[in-house]
Amino acid sequence: MQFEPTAKTEFNAAWKNWIKTNVDDGQDRDGLFKILLDEGFSYQAIHQEMQFEPTLNADELVNPLKAKEEKYNAGEDVNLGQRFIPNSKRLDSDVLQLFTLENFLNKQECEHIITAIKSALRPSELSSHEPDNAFRTSKTCDMGSLDDALIKDIDLRICRLLGIDESYSEAIQGQYYEVGQEFKPHTDYFEEHEMASHGAVMGQRTFTVMIYLNTVQEGGVTRFPKVDKDYQPQQGLAVIWSSLDASGLPNINSMHHGQPVLKGYKAIITKWFRSNSRLPVPPPMDARKTNDYIPNYTKMGFSKTRLPDPLFKKIQAFYTANLASGQSETVPGDFIFNSDKATKQSSLLVNLNAELREEIHEVLKILMEQWCGKALIPTFVYGVRVYQRGAVLKCHQDRLETHIISAIINIDQQIDKDWPLVIDDNYYRRHEVILKPGEVIFYEGGRLSHGRPYPLEGDSFANVFCHFKPADYVPRVVTQET
Repeated sequence: MQFEPTAKTEFNAAWKNWIKTNVDDGQDRDGLFKILLDEGFSYQAIHQEMQFEPTLNADELVNPLKAKEEKYNAGEDVNLGQRFIPNSKRLDSDVLQLFTLENFLNKQECEHIITAIKSALRPSELSSHEPDNAFRTSKTCDMGSLDDALIKDIDLRICRLLGIDESYSEAIQGQYYEVGQEFKPHTDYFEEHEMASHGAVMGQRTFTVMIYLNTVQEGGVTRFPKVDKDYQPQQGLAVIWSSLDASGLPNINSMHHGQPVLKGYKAIITKWFRSNSRLPVPPPMDARKTNDYIPNYTKMGFSKTRLPDPLFKKIQAFYTANLASGQSETVPGDFIFNSDKATKQSSLLVNLNAELREEIHEVLKILMEQWCGKALIPTFVYGVRVYQRGAVLKCHQDRLETHIISAIINIDQQIDKDWPLVIDDNYYRRHEVILKPGEVIFYEGGRLSHGRPYPLEGDSFANVFCHFKPADYVPRVVTQET
């Protein structure tokens, strides 16, 4: 005679913490309910602990862990191959994918985060959710619970840095180490016996991004013993590695040791990525578009300067003489529109003659080759675009084939208020750049998002756009294996 096993009616501390964590993270509660049923807990016990009645009958509930395991077993590439990370240095290793990126965060950002961490510290825990007074002796701040605009922005910047959709990530954690405190050698991935409690919904950890918030006076080194590599804590430095090997399995070579602080303190933030999305209908893990794979040619990605005065005066004189002949401009893709629905015209175009176009290309070619360090091939010089009151230029990336290294020259402006160019840099930090007549901005237009998303408050704003591509540039075809 066979007997059905008795359903479990009580949850230990680890399971209670698992339920709270996943509910607080907004996970699908029907799916959580089914996981607990499959783990042998009674319907009534789950209902009481979660304070939730499933929206479906028990036999219709789907275990997201099993569903996503099937997807993973079908060959999903959770490791996404080698990542492209602008300005980074890759570790020369066949057994560990690891990058370092200096100055991902600046001094002001680091100091802001340190202050936030100090405001909400608790003892650090292991994956058992219990503090360990010997193995991990730091303190932790759960930064996802803080209502802080800068920290939320940095969280999204880290996602963009790796090119992974935010729903495949955990919230940032802050850690604070005082003299003598450490985190002994460990890996970030979940062991097999931990997957049910920690990876049931979002799966295995894939990438780790760790950023030092201060330069430690002495000690606090992060050591990767399996590849014999040490990293000294340096303010703003990001260390990025995959916890999985090329086949998508846990990689013991990712073991690392946060060594004891000997003098001063160490503050870091850590963000982990996962193999599964937290969303019921998961978006693609790889969030990059083709333009995002264009290599960066400068650290920041843009630079403002002045146009040589003789050329500026020549363009300005031509513009003044020919403004009356300007024609209404139509830009494919509706990149330019007027915020005033009653006003149809958003921009005019004053065509330049061939001689002036050639001179603009010749003068800027020398200056921009010095800026980006590459031999450049001229591709386009547009005429003078004259934005009209209420105009908006959507944030966008320029043409993949030709508009890689670009310049905007401001010729004239009749405005009530400064009209900034909003542009991301190569660290995914957003800037608002003000141009005055005679000023020019060099920028990596193919890869950097840029635009003027605020309606123009003024009668006109006149720019010339000039584009180049590096002589050795070949547009990259992005595949799943990239």
